[in-house]
Amino acid sequence: MSAPERPANPERWFRTCPDSSVLTRPRLLARSLIDVADLDEQIHYYERLLGTPADLRMPIPDFGGLELAAVGNLLLIASARGFTPIQRQTSYSLIVPSLVAQLALLSDTGTSVLEPAESILPGARARVRYPGGTLAELVEHRPWQGERPRTAAPGTTPADLLATGVQLLARHAVNDAEFLATVRLYETLLQVPAITHPRLSGPVAAHTAIVGNLLVVGLSRPMPHDVPQPRVALIVSEGGATDARPSWWEDAPAHGPRDTRTGTVALAGDMTAEIWSESCDGFHKTPRATMGAGRD
Repeated sequence: MSAPERPANPERWFRTCPDSSVLTRPRLLARSLIDVADLDEQIHYYERLLGTPADLRMPIPDFGGLELAAVGNLLLIASARGFTPIQRQTSYSLIVPSLVAQLALLSDTGTSVLEPAESILPGARARVRYPGGTLAELVEHRPWQGERPRTAAPGTTPADLLATGVQLLARHAVNDAEFLATVRLYETLLQVPAITHPRLSGPVAAHTAIVGNLLVVGLSRPMPHDVPQPRVALIVSEGGATDARPSWWEDAPAHGPRDTRTGTVALAGDMTAEIWSESCDGFHKTPRATMGAGRD
């Protein structure tokens, strides 16, 4: 079955960047699987939480009845029917400049291709398994005939969006012994050098590195296999995550409870986020030789 040439409902479709070949590196997005009836509400929720408007929305009824939207570093994947086990197991979506080039890059990393490249309305896609078992969906965006860069329709984005000092990143935790190798792997996968933050503090003392839109956390204690790990992290400006609650904490609709024992908070879509506080000193590059050498 060939991919349709145009969306069934182009009036609801927008992408601020319909051609991902202009990207300099892959854009990694955390994923949240939700019911399609909740999509509008959750778009607005995350727009206010992150202080940024959605930059794509794609109804794809011919591809499993899905509708997708991206806000910041989060991809909302909505469906009117249940998700498959492999959809639930997939941790990240990557928008890549070239799917062919990305798959060629992965061939030397021990990555296996679970679903080979296929054409879809947004462009092309494949699903892969990274070393260690993490699943990711790779998507190459290309414009359909006549498509131009476009933002959301007027009135669909909150008019009072303000900077919140909150950044949402996908989170990947490993045991300390695997931390450096994991950071180097994702530097290759995401084609960007890692950065570390000497004053990034969270619920536990840990090595941390940010690679693109991914927070890699190295834990000194072995991770229990029977305890679900948060898939995302909220990076909050200094003073916002601990004693003084930031404005988004009070204003975000239907905000879930915060668990002070685990340093996590419940977000819309039954998603749990680990909270990290960022000092005002800003990020700095760390030489590879000393990457992860210190603790918070």
